[in-house]
Amino acid sequence: MLLADIGNTNIKLWRDGVVTRQDAIAALLPSTPFCYINVNPDLDGALKRLDHAQDIAPYFRFETSYRGLGVDRIAACYTVDTGVVVDAGSAITVDVMDSGRHFGGFILPGIRSCKESFVNISPKLVCDLNPSIDLTQLPNTTNDALNYAIFGSIVSLIRTHTKGKRIYLTGGDAKQLYKLLPEATVVPDLVFRGMQKAIKEKGISC
Repeated sequence: MLLADIGNTNIKLWRDGVVTRQDAIAALLPSTPFCYINVNPDLDGALKRLDHAQDIAPYFRFETSYRGLGVDRIAACYTVDTGVVVDAGSAITVDVMDSGRHFGGFILPGIRSCKESFVNISPKLVCDLNPSIDLTQLPNTTNDALNYAIFGSIVSLIRTHTKGKRIYLTGGDAKQLYKLLPEATVVPDLVFRGMQKAIKEKGISC
């Protein structure tokens, strides 16, 4: 089975439990049969021209009142009955699931985007990222102050909506957030687990 999670900048491929990453370029799309989800409009045309590519977005049975929820977020939530799903990539998405229903969520800038935003304010606000920053102490250096703002705002917003629910972390920066959310569970292939569930429910092969 070959699965592709196609984003705006990267394509993540899953084959027999092994995940690889490559640039989101049409020429790099797999030449063998595969199933995919896609949030990259620039690759829509190329994907539709491939007879061996199967879009599984229509196969998700998902209860939510959220309008415009991305298929990548749906896939990440699809195997979580109750919990808070955090996908930490170029953007950070946070979604709340309860008894199999999606109750809403929000989007934050990713960790690196936050870091870069400070330099746009002033070239003096250069930050060396430190995901182990102590959020219980007020900072006394500029670097700590920037890290406190970046990681503190992300962590506090996530915890505001946890309310006893388990936190599931996925995405490229999941391990960084785990240092400040040790109660969370890191599931690197959460999106692919959701894709596999939808495929199994539909009874198709990839």
